[in-house]
Amino acid sequence: MKRFNKIKAGLVSAALLVSVSCENILDDNINPNLTTSNPPQLILTSIEATLGFTMGSDLHRYSALWAQQIAAQNGRQTENYDKYILAATEVNGVWRTNLYGGVLADVEEILRKPTTEIHPHYFGVAKVIKAFTYSMLVDYWGDVPFSEAMLGAANLQPAVDDDADIYPALIDLIDEAIVDLKSTSPLPSIGTDDYIYGGSGNIARWIKFANVLKLRLYLHMANVPSFDRTEIANFITATPATEFMEAVADDFQLNFEAVNRRTNPIHQFIIDRTDDICTSSTLINLMNFRSDRRRSVYFTPAPFSQALFATPPTGNTGYIGLTNGLGNGGVNNGLSRIHTYVRGAVTTTTANIPVGPNLNVSGAGVSLAYNGNAPVNMLTFAEYNFIRAELALRYNIGGTGAAAAQTFFQAGITASFADAGLAAQAAAYIAADPDGADPLPANGNLTSLATPEDQLRRIIEEKFVANYTVAGEPWSDWRRTGYPLLQLLPGTLNPGNNGRVPRALFYPQQEADANPNIAAIQRTDLSDRRVFWDTRTTGQE
Repeated sequence: MKRFNKIKAGLVSAALLVSVSCENILDDNINPNLTTSNPPQLILTSIEATLGFTMGSDLHRYSALWAQQIAAQNGRQTENYDKYILAATEVNGVWRTNLYGGVLADVEEILRKPTTEIHPHYFGVAKVIKAFTYSMLVDYWGDVPFSEAMLGAANLQPAVDDDADIYPALIDLIDEAIVDLKSTSPLPSIGTDDYIYGGSGNIARWIKFANVLKLRLYLHMANVPSFDRTEIANFITATPATEFMEAVADDFQLNFEAVNRRTNPIHQFIIDRTDDICTSSTLINLMNFRSDRRRSVYFTPAPFSQALFATPPTGNTGYIGLTNGLGNGGVNNGLSRIHTYVRGAVTTTTANIPVGPNLNVSGAGVSLAYNGNAPVNMLTFAEYNFIRAELALRYNIGGTGAAAAQTFFQAGITASFADAGLAAQAAAYIAADPDGADPLPANGNLTSLATPEDQLRRIIEEKFVANYTVAGEPWSDWRRTGYPLLQLLPGTLNPGNNGRVPRALFYPQQEADANPNIAAIQRTDLSDRRVFWDTRTTGQE
């Protein structure tokens, strides 16, 4: 594993030259393009709003379709994405306006401010968000501008850094952030301007998030042959347990409001693009097999009826998803739809009205409307536990083998049920041992499965369910491990890609046109080059 050399995280400054996309990211939310005269409080709210919205919009749709948590309808733009057809022009906005020109430009505005003027907590939060954002850029694209990015007119064609160099630089940046977050100052600290953790008194949660983000990056690197995994073990040993996430209250998420255009972006997309996206049979079938009670908040029952809506099914039927890449030619009451976990509380259940823009279910004489205030999850306490379970199982880090992994495995399931508002049902699910060829381990005991590969598969399957709508990570898990098993698309749906699951995005066409360093590495298809940590060579390819 290469350590970074020429890249010095923390010294990158100024703004990358950007152009404004035709996509209006936040509508009447906070403007992501604030000026240098703005105080850090306003810039921080801009950063968090842009980041949360971005993680629930394009980046979520691409990865959730390819990981088969959602599926697309026939005759819609999203249908092409579900068939692994994505033009380089379609990622211009998320790269230029949202990430580099939005989140990272605002982060640099904070980092350029004199240390005598603002509390070091602002620098710490800015640095950890910077690390998170660059990790997303690497996970979706691979090699990206980093050491020469954000230099504005000083360098309009920044070099592209090796993704294997960027990750270690982000680890160092997180370490810098934690130092800042632990610093004291008489200047005002972060308060209600913090949309994510709610302001005053919650800096400890930023430290927990920083440490768990570091673990996520370490997990991605762990299977790279040249990486020294003792670095992970030493980090876990040296970090107090209280500085990792301890409860769902520590989830890194952005809450949205039940106010027009300030609602959850997935909910907004469903309203704006009625019936574009639906639920995937890959996820639903996995949950059906285990009679998973989380279905009642993840999805609507199908075929839909008012009786099933009032009393959701509890057996291994009652929820139906689409097969990815095939569509269904329109949604009706025969399919499950995205439900309250993503769209917020049901505000009306109206019988015998025409199909309208807020509907989630049509047919059976019923339409549902939602308030849209569900959060966008970006990294959760449940994911932390599944990271620890995998590290213990595969690498004997932070524990030894399946027996040690089991504690974290069960804690991840418990946290996921709590996130879904179903905490009281977690224990029964863990204790269940359904009949069938692929049961949940008896009493949640991973050692009851035959091989370490089976044990890994179960950890990733439960993480896949828990990370429903978390952008990127389910797709990253599949690229790293081959799990969950996907329903592979026939090559005839996309002959140019031959049905291969995408491994990274095309670089934006605007960037390739403007920067020869980007043009030189543009992909020929979505599977021709992998991110550096995508090393699995067996299983689904």
